[in-house]
Amino acid sequence: MEEEVENMSNATISSCDFHEWVEYLSNKYYILPISIFETNIEKKIVETKVRKRNPFHNAPWEQEYYELDGVCVTFTVPFDGDPNLFDLQPNSVILMRFATQYFIEPYGENCGSFTLDFKYTNQELQNEGASMKDYVQKKFEHEFENYKSMIDSVNNDVATYNNQLADYATQLLNNRKKKADSFSAISNALQIPLKVSDNAPNTTPIQLKRIARKPLTKPETKAQPSEPYIKDSDYENINNIIFMCGTSMEKTARTYYNNQEEELRDILLAALNTHYESATGETFRKIGKTDIQIEFENKAAFIGECKIWGGEQLFESAIQQVINYSTWHDAKVSVIIFNKKNQSFPPILKKITEWADANAKSYIQPKPNVWKCKYYRQDMNMDIQLTILAFDLYVDRTQFKDSRY
Repeated sequence: MEEEVENMSNATISSCDFHEWVEYLSNKYYILPISIFETNIEKKIVETKVRKRNPFHNAPWEQEYYELDGVCVTFTVPFDGDPNLFDLQPNSVILMRFATQYFIEPYGENCGSFTLDFKYTNQELQNEGASMKDYVQKKFEHEFENYKSMIDSVNNDVATYNNQLADYATQLLNNRKKKADSFSAISNALQIPLKVSDNAPNTTPIQLKRIARKPLTKPETKAQPSEPYIKDSDYENINNIIFMCGTSMEKTARTYYNNQEEELRDILLAALNTHYESATGETFRKIGKTDIQIEFENKAAFIGECKIWGGEQLFESAIQQVINYSTWHDAKVSVIIFNKKNQSFPPILKKITEWADANAKSYIQPKPNVWKCKYYRQDMNMDIQLTILAFDLYVDRTQFKDSRY
């Protein structure tokens, strides 16, 4: 729980509903106590050999043990709860050995179970006569009382733990919120002001306001030049616009059959510039045949690279190219992949996932064709936010019913 709360982004902790998060964390880290279903205990009897110690084994011709004919009565006890609790020692213990022959953990809708074996010689049971059944049952119940006593002790410790979860989750969230607020106070002075166009056709437009610049208090040592950056919400919105545009292109892939990387880039560029305004009238600019960027004070705060899929090597080259462009301490970059040559799209998605598994510091995949990665750039000792978006524009030319192409 500590690790999960610590890894929450500043945006998440600043906007989350604490009551919902406390409930979520309490439920996630809740330990299910052990429940025993005594009415469902099953009993099975098999023939066996019962080993007995020879009281005359000190004599040189006597064996230490001898075996007698008998039976093994196995009681199978069903249970539910966290099976790991059986491996733990509660605060209150009974000084005896607890053993089970077979242990099955709960799985899916099935309960778990454990077995207790009791061996009797035939003579021992025959001596009980008509009370044989009660004799076996009472011996099991007497032994099983100790097991239930230990289970009760474990469950008492579990209850203490579970009852503290909500308060502890609240404490962790409050501490994380304080940390985020501290960072926000610093970062607000460095954010690049982007203004969303009033006529932007966004499905969920993000209203952005110019950030009031406040002078930062310099430390006693010489401070490094501050480097502004775009906010996470802007970066999220930019990628959302690219995703909506790319998804629309997929639905009419035939329209873009003859478009190459540069033309596809220009389509995304036009869409992005309808959403944001700037003093120059062009927030998103070209920096190469396939690249898009946001510039601020002659530096790139956002870089997008468009590539037509041409294999793993070209894909990795595009990733490295856009990573090398990043020079700010909070660089945000995106790589947009278009498939135009491969009839099957899933293998491409698999290759990108394999790259993320092998190279990203961490990543999430909110959609099958979107990867949000944290990439560590070793030469600059910094993390870079990298989003990869892939779109399928493959068209089977043999399916054309006219001769336009």
